[in-house]
Amino acid sequence: MATSHKQSKVRALLDRLIEELELTVAVSLAYVGAMVIVAYGIKLVQDSLYDHPLLVPSLVFLPHGVRILAAFLVGARSIMPLAVGTLIGISLGLDGSTDPSMILIPGIFCSYLAFKIFELSGVAFKPGFSSLRQWRGLVLVSFVAALINGLGIVLILVLSGLDEGEVLPRLFVYVVGDTVGAFVLLWGMMRLGRLYRLKIDAQG
Repeated sequence: MATSHKQSKVRALLDRLIEELELTVAVSLAYVGAMVIVAYGIKLVQDSLYDHPLLVPSLVFLPHGVRILAAFLVGARSIMPLAVGTLIGISLGLDGSTDPSMILIPGIFCSYLAFKIFELSGVAFKPGFSSLRQWRGLVLVSFVAALINGLGIVLILVLSGLDEGEVLPRLFVYVVGDTVGAFVLLWGMMRLGRLYRLKIDAQG
């Protein structure tokens, strides 16, 4: 009897580990995929239109949308997969930062913290795009998360010795890039979901 109970606990632990591994693979691949689109698509177009030192970050940073979706669906469990995805992206040279910690630390926590802020204020989000109102709420969360991320990056840059006057303008670029990127990704997901539902209804 005790052996059977122990085997059940081991099986449950293995199932949990496999579930977390699958989550890590899915989120990290989505994050890296979004970084590839930014690095070899959006950023190249952006630089060809207007190449400026201040605009080193992408003005449409799609990975922020992945952060939002991951934190929205699995909460704190999104932190480790996002960390893995960020490190893979950096190791592949998909991010222009010379200091990985600058991107890693604020980026992987900002979405979870933003949802926590809304949760503490009494605003709850249920998994799924059940309404336009909830979708708009996610865009607002994306902005708050972008602000947290931008402030975190600016703080790290200032602590590393850069002048505040040089760093603060970057905050605006980070916030805009993250917010627009999340908006584009969320809008795209919503449109795909609507098309899928229309296809299912047509088949039925």
